[in-house]
Amino acid sequence: MAKPTNAADMARAVGVDPKAFRQALRNANFPWHKLNDDWIVDLDSAEHSSMRTVLVTLLKRKKAS
Repeated sequence: MAKPTNAADMARAVGVDPKAFRQALRNANFPWHKLNDDWIVDLDSAEHSSMRTVLVTLLKRKKAS
């Protein structure tokens, strides 16, 4: 059975502000995410991979500043 994770846990794990991460996820406008739904996905799913990509982008911006 797949283990779920959420945006806040993912962000905190790497030192990113959860609110900033959720805003970046909303800006990404993923077709699989419905407005006002929680950002909960199964680990290693396609959705999790998409969220990781956004998180890496935020980390790169954080390091550059």
